[in-house]
Amino acid sequence: MTNQPDATGQLLNGEAAPAIGLESGATALAVALADEEQIYVSMLSLAGREEVAIVDGDVEELTTIVDEKEQLIEHLHALETERMTAIVAIATACGDDPATMTLSDVAALLPASTSESLTESGALLRVQAVALQQANGRNAELLRRSHELIDRWVNYMKQLLSGSLYGEDGRTGDLPGGRSLDRTA
Repeated sequence: MTNQPDATGQLLNGEAAPAIGLESGATALAVALADEEQIYVSMLSLAGREEVAIVDGDVEELTTIVDEKEQLIEHLHALETERMTAIVAIATACGDDPATMTLSDVAALLPASTSESLTESGALLRVQAVALQQANGRNAELLRRSHELIDRWVNYMKQLLSGSLYGEDGRTGDLPGGRSLDRTA
């Protein structure tokens, strides 16, 4: 960052930092980060419900969860746009490149109290995002294993039904897997 302000609020190149763009951008960024964190908290709650639904085989609940996730993701995309708009406003106000500006860069431009608050918001958002990533990973693994189990059962059933259960003499032969039908039933 070439135009960071010094302790007096002057940019290193001697110009005064444009407070209106910087402050309003920082406020908008803080609001967007807090809202994004709440979306991640909601998605983490959904991931917990999703895990239970996967284990229970509750397809109806899984369908409901997918619909709810889609709505949250749409809202998250809108918040991401707000966040990027705030970063562009901050970068423009300071004469920096918004494409390379990070949250740490923005925090370095702000007064200490605002900087700390913004940094804390970013850290909280990161914690929620990592927790959600882990929960989604667990759920993906549960789904993969469920799919494998279903495939094994389907293949077993196909194997049972592919041959004739009764021989020419009307008796049952041995079934695959060493199982045979109980003739006394």
